[in-house]
Amino acid sequence: MNVVVWALLTGMVTGGTWVAIVLRRQQRLLSERQQALMEDTNRRLAELDHTYQRLAEVEERLDFAERLLSDGQTKPAE
Repeated sequence: MNVVVWALLTGMVTGGTWVAIVLRRQQRLLSERQQALMEDTNRRLAELDHTYQRLAEVEERLDFAERLLSDGQTKPAE
């Protein structure tokens, strides 16, 4: 009877150890994927900020060009 109990306990410890190893490996893989996703998200946000800045510059230039054109149309020809 003692051998059976010892074998069961040994199996439980061994099985628990393997489960812990597998879970730890999965946790590490998920952590690496999350880190890669965060880096990609940050890169895309930086690109989006840059695009917004360029769009604001283009809008300013367009406003300036529109003002120049409208000023040219309202002035009498010399």
